[in-house]
Amino acid sequence: MNNRNRLIQLIHIGKRNLGLDDDTYRALLTATTGKPSCSQLTVKQLDSVLAVMERQGFKRKRSNSKTTFKRRLSPKSGNAKHAQIDKIRAIWITMHQQGIIRDGSETALDAYVRRMTKRGNQKGVDHVGWLDSRQACVVLESLKKWHKREFGDRTKEADRGH
Repeated sequence: MNNRNRLIQLIHIGKRNLGLDDDTYRALLTATTGKPSCSQLTVKQLDSVLAVMERQGFKRKRSNSKTTFKRRLSPKSGNAKHAQIDKIRAIWITMHQQGIIRDGSETALDAYVRRMTKRGNQKGVDHVGWLDSRQACVVLESLKKWHKREFGDRTKEADRGH
């Protein structure tokens, strides 16, 4: 990927992180460079747009080479061999968005699936996509119970606070 494409990618990440709608984003581009689209900008102009976004609070994430594994995101739904697998992923992501789960990545979900499918001295299933329907049902029900328990506790705490 060349530098220009990388800058455009960073600008679009900045747009999302700053919560800019399309009109505000295009106004920022026009105010900074006089042009309403990244495709019309030079590398120097792209740098200036990125600098403006950084002054507004956008922080570039530096790649950390010390990471021993790559966090994978869940694939698009509808591609799983069982509908239960899509439901497992959906509940996992929802629990992450609600702050119940710290790591909402596919890697973390696989670790949970491995723990839930381990029996005795046998190794568990290593990937959520490899679950058969019986195993998927067990994992799905455990996630639903965990979610209900945590969500119920948070609702009770909120009720006490008001």
